[in-house]
Amino acid sequence: MGTEGQSRWDLVFPSGAPERIGDMFATAVVADAVRGYDADLAQTVETCRDWRCSYRTVFRGLTALAASSPAASVGIATEGLRSARNLLRLVTGATVAPLRSVDVEKVAAPGTLDTVRVEGSAKPLGRLEVPYRDTVLAEESLQRRLTDWRRAGIVEPGFAAAVERVIDHPEWLALPGFRVIVTGAAAELGPLRPLLRWGADVLGIDLPGTQRWQELSRLAESGAGVLRYPVTADPGVDITKQFPALVHWIRAHLDAEVRPVFGLYANDQGPEGVRLATAQDVLVEDLLEHRPDAALAFLGSPIDCYAVPEEVVAEAHARLHGRGLRGADQNLLRLLSVSTLCMPNYRTTVADHLGAIWGVADALVPSIGPNHALAHRIPRWRAVLAHTADRTVSYTVAPPTSTRAVRAERSLAAAYRGVHRFGVEVFEPATARALLAAKLVADLMAPPAVPDDANPESLFAVGAAHGGLWRQPFEPHSILPVAAATGSVAAALGSVGAATDYVRSLFGATADHGTESTQSRMRRR
Repeated sequence: MGTEGQSRWDLVFPSGAPERIGDMFATAVVADAVRGYDADLAQTVETCRDWRCSYRTVFRGLTALAASSPAASVGIATEGLRSARNLLRLVTGATVAPLRSVDVEKVAAPGTLDTVRVEGSAKPLGRLEVPYRDTVLAEESLQRRLTDWRRAGIVEPGFAAAVERVIDHPEWLALPGFRVIVTGAAAELGPLRPLLRWGADVLGIDLPGTQRWQELSRLAESGAGVLRYPVTADPGVDITKQFPALVHWIRAHLDAEVRPVFGLYANDQGPEGVRLATAQDVLVEDLLEHRPDAALAFLGSPIDCYAVPEEVVAEAHARLHGRGLRGADQNLLRLLSVSTLCMPNYRTTVADHLGAIWGVADALVPSIGPNHALAHRIPRWRAVLAHTADRTVSYTVAPPTSTRAVRAERSLAAAYRGVHRFGVEVFEPATARALLAAKLVADLMAPPAVPDDANPESLFAVGAAHGGLWRQPFEPHSILPVAAATGSVAAALGSVGAATDYVRSLFGATADHGTESTQSRMRRR
């Protein structure tokens, strides 16, 4: 039965000026999250006069604070999620109530959403295959490429090791015994396409749209797995408006004999992204409460702040001091720009409860805005809480990727045409998608052992595929303007080889790995 004639729901911000409510919400949530661990930082957030210019400094401080101890990491996550629930409102018909006070299970009746099931007709692949440029990597060639990426600092050793485990165990690809919930089913970097090709059992959730779901159904039919998805008046659902009904729909499709995996891949821009992140978190929390065996899966944005271990910091510093003559030109550029360009990476560090040293890999750029940062921090907070509660959590920082969103934005496309000259590799969507899905498979089938006293923030660092952003000598946000300039110049010069070679000699890095653009924002499709 569809939803026509039934109650409609919506997740909304508290009342306020429409043009400011997103920023007001973000500052309130961040201040609440850190208040118990750094009162000065909380006051800075609450008294900030230009949040859109200052949010990068705040999120950088928030990341360092979380890395300082498990108590801070877990406490910030707990208070941040609680604050978001306290502030958002659920509209049910003519009733408006704080989300925290609503029993979402009772808001919607079971059976509100119909289901479409699509079965694949192909045989599952017998090995892991990764498209890369003009070839397909598999077995020995994929292992060699993983080794090259690891040595070049494009992926962390934990990421390479995870994919290598899947190469050795192709029988894992179908995820036997698991059923994977994939929000943002059509997302370019989401795992739905490779999982269906490999024979997995998937529940897909994405926005309504006949064309979108026809394309996904054709993919499922040509694959080897099973796809189920919810239907309202049209195929698909809007999570922010239907998450009460999705609570029942998800439960109804999780048999006792399958182990559920909740994968969060739906994203949006601006304040809508924050609402979406919170709505997904409601679904995740309900699943964790009702299925002790449930696992979680997340993709981290490459343009965010992460705490990284001392070994990563040391390599970045070594690269900074090993630039040779090129370094003098880069230092001059930094002086001429009053230290806003080519800033040395990891100028400050923080010691955690065990005395281990952590740096903050800051790839936030002003143009993405604070709502993007908060929308990606909310699932990170949930990942920390689930991980410390001994749940299986797969969290992978995605590499810069040439998505449709990037290609549509001139300034970002220009920046990422040049960013590979700093040793950052930009991946094509098909390559990144296959690698990230393989990492998910490895994390579920053979979760890596984690010491009891491990820093919770290591969850984000150990298996990252950051594309080289973390291990290069400059703060990522300080090279993007230079990358944009060199990318634009190179595109304009075309075949003028001498001028292009000069640009490369001035701003080049230790390696030229990549393709011509990168990921900016993961969007809901």
